[in-house]
Amino acid sequence: MALPVKFEEPFDYFTKCLQCFKEYQYLFKFPNTDLLTENVLDYIEVDEINELTINKNCDLRYTGCTYLDIFFEKFDELKSEYTTIKYTDLDFLLNVPLSPKKKHEITYLAKEIKDFCEEIDCETVVDFGSGLGYLDQQLYETTNLNVLGLECNENNYVAAKRRQRKYHINSLARVKYIKHTINENSRNNIEEYLCDKFLNCDSFCITGLHACADLTIDAINIFLNSKTANGLVIMSCCYHRMISENGRFKNFPLSDALKECCDENSLEILSIPFLRLAAQTSNLGTRIEDSVFNLLARAVLQVYAFRNNLILKRTKRKAVRLKSVKNNFEDYVQDALAGYQLIYGDRLNKTENINFDVGEIISIWRELSDTTFKKAAIFVFLQNYLQPVFENFILYDRLIYLQERGILSCKYKKIVNNNISPRCLALIVKKH
Repeated sequence: MALPVKFEEPFDYFTKCLQCFKEYQYLFKFPNTDLLTENVLDYIEVDEINELTINKNCDLRYTGCTYLDIFFEKFDELKSEYTTIKYTDLDFLLNVPLSPKKKHEITYLAKEIKDFCEEIDCETVVDFGSGLGYLDQQLYETTNLNVLGLECNENNYVAAKRRQRKYHINSLARVKYIKHTINENSRNNIEEYLCDKFLNCDSFCITGLHACADLTIDAINIFLNSKTANGLVIMSCCYHRMISENGRFKNFPLSDALKECCDENSLEILSIPFLRLAAQTSNLGTRIEDSVFNLLARAVLQVYAFRNNLILKRTKRKAVRLKSVKNNFEDYVQDALAGYQLIYGDRLNKTENINFDVGEIISIWRELSDTTFKKAAIFVFLQNYLQPVFENFILYDRLIYLQERGILSCKYKKIVNNNISPRCLALIVKKH
């Protein structure tokens, strides 16, 4: 991530961001499920909205609407441009049934680690959150590096060891796995593991693919505090899962510069919905009509629950099979009956079977106006525009944290295709 060209100092950038975030907080401060119960769409004041035709290819910049013109003028200043990278055809060398996205991420991260370790003359990599060991085995196949995979999940750890013995027996000397839950105090453990597993290991590089929640911050602090950690190549995700207490995050804001800019109102804005939006994809992978239907259909269920003092609770990971309902709301409701259960708002600990009133739910849906659908589409577009601004804000905070501690060689680099993998940026840091 970089400081946008309009700014010369981090303090000015952070201050301007917070001012804009406060002004437009209604676009992100509530969960999207509360779009209708919180009357969010009332804040979107678009001139002659009935004359607008909104589809995936429309450009809201050229509507002539004052509200939208002001929005883009303010947030254009906060955008950072990413260097376009050329992708070569790299081979994924493991015979495992992974998605094209995961194969792409592993292949290109392994290539970046290889190049970086050659640059800093490092022979050992420690993989934070090594999972089933796919990145580690790709590194074995494409480099001469020693790899230590650390994984906290017992099942993943056991499976990685089993897979190695079955499919990658030749890697046993150079790829090691240890079950360990990483935290900011893991430095001594890691250095002991390395001394035990690899003789004459005098330096190492930390890496991680999909370093969820606070794991990137733990990696940064271990890097800073370890005399033998001389490199870091890590890809973050799931910012909204960072540890919090009473609505305040342990590791966000992180830098002194951002902390200095934040008052109580700012900290309330930098909440889970803010972080969740930052972690979304900024590419509309579906038609705008599908996005609007999904958004409003779920919001209507929330209206029904709110009016009846009920709480919706999912009974399975994907409560509604969105592809199968094909934007038919009656089909959506029927699917939702199996995917959600209702709980009385004032009796959270009491389990009762509460039936959905399908007729009332469909009636709420039919009350939605064309204006509501158009404003919901604008809402989707604006959130899509905000996503990279929010992510840059979070990641730049981490860069400044490193710089405040004397690390000047630190940057974010786009290393994978963002059309394949939304989390396409790697934090790359070296000490000397």
